[in-house]
Amino acid sequence: MQAVTTALAVEYAGLTVIGHVREHNEDRLGWVAIDGDAPYVTPAAEHTLTQTTATSEVGLVFAVADGLGGYGGGEVASGMAIEASLSQTQRSLTDGGRIPGTLRDAFNRANHTILDAAISGTGGRKMQSTLSALVMTPGEAHLGHVGDSRVYRRRDGELELLTTDHSQVMELLRMHIITPEQATEHPARYALTRSVGGDITVRTDIRNERLERDDSFLLCSDGLWSNVTSSEIAEALGRTPAEACRRLVDLALERGGDDNATAMAIRVQDAGQRPEAPQGWRRLFS
Repeated sequence: MQAVTTALAVEYAGLTVIGHVREHNEDRLGWVAIDGDAPYVTPAAEHTLTQTTATSEVGLVFAVADGLGGYGGGEVASGMAIEASLSQTQRSLTDGGRIPGTLRDAFNRANHTILDAAISGTGGRKMQSTLSALVMTPGEAHLGHVGDSRVYRRRDGELELLTTDHSQVMELLRMHIITPEQATEHPARYALTRSVGGDITVRTDIRNERLERDDSFLLCSDGLWSNVTSSEIAEALGRTPAEACRRLVDLALERGGDDNATAMAIRVQDAGQRPEAPQGWRRLFS
């Protein structure tokens, strides 16, 4: 018999703004309880996701997407990416799917949804999006990631970036062709090497982490993280989720607001307990 699973409990908030330069918002954020109602996806333009407490015996999913403005239909692509990935994740995990495979399926579904829409004339012909998703289950956090939106975690006051940017600048940095200082102003800093909707297939980064009480996470678009420092993110995540989002978005706006800026902050109130898998001969009778 499996051990009893303690419910996961978190508080979360989100904020997305157009900024001072762009005419419309191509960022989207959303969330869903695996054992709850249909996914919630923010509408277009600026939007505040009020701080809320959510509990689940099964799990919760949070996601941020940033449409690529250079191809047209970015706001359509990002909305589709969030809706398709959250819906697929909810359906698969409700049916007992394993999380790594579920995340890959969810990103593939988002990819195909955008491609099909582009072919049919909905949005831009080459519309694409980034997509970063955080699946939280009792005792565990699972990440799926494509593009240059980011997921950070603050634990015991220390900040860690849990995703890797899929950008030309990051490739140049990994090959030591440019320095971190040069990367901040490099002309290819917005050019992605992976996106959702950019090709017939998509390679999704998958990561699994232990979940602990008082962990805080930030999902954000590049319009936010490119205008704040790691120490400012760490400091903000020490506040309530709503305060963290407002603080970071305000900083991005104060420093030019040249892009849409989106932040979703989640704080773990109770991490829950991962069920123990039956071992050895006990599996035959469980």
